[in-house]
Amino acid sequence: MQKNNLLTDLPVDLTQEVFEPLVKTEQLLIERIVSKAHVTPQGQWYDQQRSEWVMVMQGAARLEFIDGKFVNLQVGEHLNIPAHVKHRVAWTSEEVETIWLAVHY
Repeated sequence: MQKNNLLTDLPVDLTQEVFEPLVKTEQLLIERIVSKAHVTPQGQWYDQQRSEWVMVMQGAARLEFIDGKFVNLQVGEHLNIPAHVKHRVAWTSEEVETIWLAVHY
């Protein structure tokens, strides 16, 4: 076993948003996502097979839902997104990396 820290050893190259699986089974995926000024392209929506619980551990983000609602997430705030609820990342902090903890179940 190896101890790790979600807030350290951040990727150097953030030209693309980085998705790092931490635990992966058939029923569960826990991942660290690192964003910096990343957004989902206009007109593209996540439509996931499983529900997703997300928490912002550093930085800040704004999610947009297909029904036109927005949810702003600051450090420590979390949200559960049911399966097939279409959403996109509308904004992430430009000043500091946004570190997400995501649990797909």
